[in-house]
Amino acid sequence: MNNRRLIAGLTLLLAGNTAFGANLQFMNRSVISELSAAEVSSFKERIGEALNTTPDLRTINWQSDTSNLRGRVKIKYSYRNNGTECRNAIIDLRNDENRRDFYHADVCQQNGKWVVTKTAASNFSRSDWDSLSTTLSDTLNNNQDGEARQWQYEGHSARLTPLNTSTDEQGNRCRLTGIELTDKSGAHSRGDYSFCKQGDEWRRPEKRKK
Repeated sequence: MNNRRLIAGLTLLLAGNTAFGANLQFMNRSVISELSAAEVSSFKERIGEALNTTPDLRTINWQSDTSNLRGRVKIKYSYRNNGTECRNAIIDLRNDENRRDFYHADVCQQNGKWVVTKTAASNFSRSDWDSLSTTLSDTLNNNQDGEARQWQYEGHSARLTPLNTSTDEQGNRCRLTGIELTDKSGAHSRGDYSFCKQGDEWRRPEKRKK
């Protein structure tokens, strides 16, 4: 299904529109259109719990009390976009035929509510992230704490700064790193993230599922 239509469905879900069912007629056989009003409320509450309290890289599950509809919410990373709190989230909704709706969106706080938002981070393409990832690995391997590295690619830019170095329980070297992104329009996203070296690769430590 067209990603724009899925994002429109997610936007309506987060808004909790009372005319939710009628508004989703345009989504045809999407799983989200099968949700009852009670399921909308229940799933929205679970999504809100994830966005409000769940740490990065943790997945929480949802199961309908009245049908076989089920879902998962995973927070990939958190950041601030132009000073506003945002979270990059994956939402996966399935029915008993194992058809699924898959949403991957940046959601930011606006007037006390979570709203699907276009941010500097969401404007980065796969090739942008691949290029940045290469520079990040080099920075984690070679830069001292407090020593920033600049990155530029296709009009986007970033500043990568290792902030603190430590060792985890498995003896892996870990680094807390500040990442500041600026897209072509000048929008600005920033967050601090932990990376641990496992073998030859730097990875963010996974959280246990709840």
